[in-house]
Amino acid sequence: MPTWNDMGAALNTLRELDVSAIREESERPVSVLCTGSRTLFEQASALLRAPGLNRYGPGGTSPLSFLDLRAVGGSAHQADLVVAMIDGREPIASADAAALTRIAATAPTVIAICSVDPTEATGTPQPAFAEAQIVVLPDLKNAEAAAALATAIFKRLPGELHLSFTRRLPGARDVYARELIGSVSFTNASYAAASAIPEQIPILAVPFVAADMIVLTKNQALMVYRLALAYGAPPEFRERLREVAPVIGGGLLWRQLARSLVALIPIWGVVPKVAIAYAGTYATGVAAGRWFADGELITGARLRQLSAEALQLGRQRAAELVAVARNQVTPSSPLRRRVEQIRRRLPGAGRRPKRPVGEQGGAENR
Repeated sequence: MPTWNDMGAALNTLRELDVSAIREESERPVSVLCTGSRTLFEQASALLRAPGLNRYGPGGTSPLSFLDLRAVGGSAHQADLVVAMIDGREPIASADAAALTRIAATAPTVIAICSVDPTEATGTPQPAFAEAQIVVLPDLKNAEAAAALATAIFKRLPGELHLSFTRRLPGARDVYARELIGSVSFTNASYAAASAIPEQIPILAVPFVAADMIVLTKNQALMVYRLALAYGAPPEFRERLREVAPVIGGGLLWRQLARSLVALIPIWGVVPKVAIAYAGTYATGVAAGRWFADGELITGARLRQLSAEALQLGRQRAAELVAVARNQVTPSSPLRRRVEQIRRRLPGAGRRPKRPVGEQGGAENR
């Protein structure tokens, strides 16, 4: 179990975090210029702006604006992204195709082909727009279309604008949350894998365990704060901290279990620790995301189900990371040689352990 000192260190870490950069990131101006069919634009805009079951509405004015395709011209350079809404049931006029080609070659562009089945969109002149992200949206009346469009937009919109875009458009929030949770979970798992070898060495174990606590707690806290802002919550960090504290307490339990397991297994038996680092972060993110999204409190039964799902994902990611590490950290690698050098310098290294009195005079003397 985590001690009060663990909890105090975690809370101190949270209090000392500077989240001003994240808050500023969430407030950055972002401009997405839409073109093509105005009717399709209005449908897509309504889909992305729809609050749905979100606890908080849009956290700012919509970043979407519309301009006729042939009138875009130099305006494309002034936007962070251009989204062209194309009706896949109608042929593209040569002048429109030429305009799309120019836009795709000069600005980050997403081309959304709407109202057709993906198999029917194969005849679209995709090679002409090779630099654009193309997405097929059969139906603009369901949430799946919002997720598909948001995913395509995130692939072309600069990463530093994702949070600001999401905060203003509720229809993109779940996509952003999934990507954020997956990314931070993988980061924490990678850190756990990297720190597992030093933790096997007694003289290094204490500082690395302390670093593990600080780094994973910090990453989880910043992830939760980003989720809060993405879902439109007020940006006051101390208020969000009160909501985060129970979640971080759960994270401490995950890390304590991980440290207990890693002490019982050989140097390459780090899969449990890495899996738990991933699973703990993933479960924390999902629980926090649902709280900020619609105020849902995870029940005991749902928490057990979520934990099982998170551990399954964690084991998969851990196996991948450890497989990579095994290929990189071979017996002749500099890292492995350095570990062995440190071990040889530890007190008692190279000495044969004394046998109990009753075992003096081994088999060789019998």
